[in-house]
Amino acid sequence: MHGALLLENSKYFDVGRIIVTQKRKLCGFAFEADYEIGVLHQLAELADMYRIRILYIQFSMPKPDDKAAKAITFLDFSDSKLSPQEAEKILEKKKFIRSIELIEPLNNKFVSDTFFFPLVVSGDRALIFRKEIYEEIFRGVRKQFGTAGEAFLYYVGFETGKRAYLNYVQLAGAEELKALITTAKAVNMTLGWSIFKEVKISEKAKTATAILSENFECDLARGYGKPYSQFYRGAIAGIFTQYFKEEMKVEEVKCIAKGDPYCQFEISRA
Repeated sequence: MHGALLLENSKYFDVGRIIVTQKRKLCGFAFEADYEIGVLHQLAELADMYRIRILYIQFSMPKPDDKAAKAITFLDFSDSKLSPQEAEKILEKKKFIRSIELIEPLNNKFVSDTFFFPLVVSGDRALIFRKEIYEEIFRGVRKQFGTAGEAFLYYVGFETGKRAYLNYVQLAGAEELKALITTAKAVNMTLGWSIFKEVKISEKAKTATAILSENFECDLARGYGKPYSQFYRGAIAGIFTQYFKEEMKVEEVKCIAKGDPYCQFEISRA
């Protein structure tokens, strides 16, 4: 139920690269186009001219000196007299299109990106897990191994946090506190982990407070009745251990799993 409410009430962004046909005449195109001003405008003009609806278009993140950009698009030809094959031939003749490949529906049920692989985020290979998958991973570890499983999740989170901190430093370009907090907030939200509402740090006392909403781990256990985070709690401990240059401990004092409006983590010396 909560998942439906989340999609209904938040500014969600679907990155699935899969679209169900729903009795519409859909197809996809994978293409490479010149990275220049006006390309999107020309594509939109062509779609309007032939009464083709652009349902989805996403460009691979280009580097500043790239001359071309890769993209995936899903189109609805239901109201067009043009066939996808004819559209492909028209696009092939456009100077700004370097290469293009038609993606047909699978079993007349859905269209998906079967062309580009692997997925990459900031130069590293990345995976997308839907909630039903990572829910089984996190709950499964707890169910099979009990408190040992929880300790394992914390340890994995701790090491993940230590590595994440180094990534934040690289993205921020320095270990300056304000820049690191801004970077961490942006990365966590962009990757769908959580939304950092507030971070307070006392460098003198080596303590901190972090308030998060929609923590993906605790979202799995709403109604659990007590704090649930192990992996994320460990990740926060790893991040602050790197920052303060000594081992830190983290306590989750508020949690959406026990009915609180957000998760609150208190960080202090171990």
